[in-house]
Amino acid sequence: RQLAVLRMQNLRQTGRRGRGVGHVRAIVPGRTFTLSGHPQRARTVAFSLVLALIGFWAYGVLAVHFYRPQPMITLSGKTQTQCVGRYLIDVPIELGRLGSNSTVLTYGLTTDFDTVEMDVKHSDYTRAQFEKEVQARIDDIKGERTDWGTPTLLTHEVIETRYGRALMLRFLTHGFIESGITHELHALIGTRYVLLHGESYVPNPEPVTKQPWYKLIDPKPAEDRLRNVAMNIQGYTDATKAPEGFCVAGVVLNHKTMGYDIETAFFHSSADKEFLPKTNLAIGMKGQYANNNEDNVFDRVARANPILRADLATGGGQLVQLRHGTPKINGMPAREYAAAMHIAGKVVFHLMAETALPKDQQSLQRPAFIFDFEAGSSMEEKTSPLDENQVLAIWDTLLTTMRLSPANGGNRIDGKTGALVPQTRVGEVCPRSGVWAASLPDTHPAARNLAIYHGRFKNVRAGDPMPTMFARFMFPQTADADNADITWSWVNQGSSA
Repeated sequence: RQLAVLRMQNLRQTGRRGRGVGHVRAIVPGRTFTLSGHPQRARTVAFSLVLALIGFWAYGVLAVHFYRPQPMITLSGKTQTQCVGRYLIDVPIELGRLGSNSTVLTYGLTTDFDTVEMDVKHSDYTRAQFEKEVQARIDDIKGERTDWGTPTLLTHEVIETRYGRALMLRFLTHGFIESGITHELHALIGTRYVLLHGESYVPNPEPVTKQPWYKLIDPKPAEDRLRNVAMNIQGYTDATKAPEGFCVAGVVLNHKTMGYDIETAFFHSSADKEFLPKTNLAIGMKGQYANNNEDNVFDRVARANPILRADLATGGGQLVQLRHGTPKINGMPAREYAAAMHIAGKVVFHLMAETALPKDQQSLQRPAFIFDFEAGSSMEEKTSPLDENQVLAIWDTLLTTMRLSPANGGNRIDGKTGALVPQTRVGEVCPRSGVWAASLPDTHPAARNLAIYHGRFKNVRAGDPMPTMFARFMFPQTADADNADITWSWVNQGSSA
């Protein structure tokens, strides 16, 4: 009885069910609650009230447990294949295009490293629009002054790329004597406005100096990195045909030509505000040396949920767990958690997942991933425009269609371990039993003939040396050189697994 009354008091305070019974203060076991001096009537009324209160309470609990918002929209069921990093993913068209404004290329694997940051603007640009915006950027920097009255813009340089002219800007990061140098390279790759960013600092600044620190800086290393990226970056329009490398919103980066060691990016998509308000998707690629086991999503949920449940309970809300499991994402082990927050008749869905591939198995092709999808807003108490079935359907589509692109070796994933089977050379030890395919560089004169030759597929056991393709007795002059150019790629486990 006390629980029922306290529940009603809580509901009344939060403006939910129970209005009109605020005069009920307490029902204490073993005592008679008197109304207008009639004990028997009081008992009857009190008993009726208790039953009513329990009914209201039970209804409220069940409503929270089984509340399902009616979908505000009907999804088309259509998806668009997009390229994110080295992966392809089928994104429901209602979520729009995934973009990124936080791509980082890291040069060096020790504490002594350099970085290049890249932003790709979301909308498409014409050459005229690009040049107008670049000029506006120059004017902004020219308008800034240092403490000693000089412009912060130091120099600018026009660079010719395969996609046309690009512009390098060099200016002071700050306008005072200890300032470092910021380098920006603006390029139009097809219709995509790409901004490359780097910074230079005084390596060993003196405690006291009478000249600005930037004069002690050699800008060449940082600008060479930016220039190299701009000269080798490629554009694409069809995600499924993007070349080997790291895709970011219409452009591709490649460590083989750019020389970096680690690639990190966070992709995000905000659905149309009118069609799917407060619906956001984020996919993070934390690089190929991340340790998700140190503080994984299950640990974070275990810490946050008790606090969240208590906070929701103060307003009559509830946290409902939808998923808590260990699926696989493109063969990689993963962790998944999904929940619905019910707040005053509104519902917000929050779904998270991350890969759990050990660090020693991570690579450029198999990095650490995090996924975050939210429908509705808990901060603004905005209800989801999607119901539970729609949210989970979108989520499952995202996780199950995430796959390494063929250009990056997507057909070389070991289904048993989820790891990428490395390519090998003639004479090297076979790392994985199965069917292997031989290939030659596109520029090799025998490349086309080998590509259509059925005998290029070989069944090789782990531990055996990779076979040759050119026999010396048939090609005495060229066999050794041709065999040295062959690359063996794992196809499937075949009959020797």
